[in-house]
Amino acid sequence: MAGVKGRSGTNKGKDRPWTEALRLVTFRDDEEGKRRLLKIAERCVKAAEEGDMQAIREIGDRLDGKPAQAIDVAGTLDIKPVSRMSDDDLEAIAAGRSNGATAASEGARKLN
Repeated sequence: MAGVKGRSGTNKGKDRPWTEALRLVTFRDDEEGKRRLLKIAERCVKAAEEGDMQAIREIGDRLDGKPAQAIDVAGTLDIKPVSRMSDDDLEAIAAGRSNGATAASEGARKLN
C-alpha cells in the first residue's frame, strides 16, 4: 500500500486528529500576536538553560537527532570457511540438513 504524502511510519493513511488539532493551535498567534509554537520553544530553551535535563535532551534530540541505541551482542560465531568444508558438509548445507554452524564447529574440533 502506497503511503500518503506527508505521513510516515505505521500510521500511513490514517487520520491523526490529535496531531492535526495540535498543529492548528500551535501555529496560531496568541493574544500578543506571537506564534504559540515559538513561545513553547522559548520555554523549552529557558528550561534547558536552567538545567532541566529533559529539556536539554529534547533540544539535543531535535537538533542532532537521537543517539543510536547500543546493542550488546554476546557469543561467538564459529564458522568454517567453505574452502575447508568437506563435500559431505557442503552437501548437508545444500540439502538443508545443516546451516553450516554444525559443520563448522565439527570441522574446528577435527583441526584441534
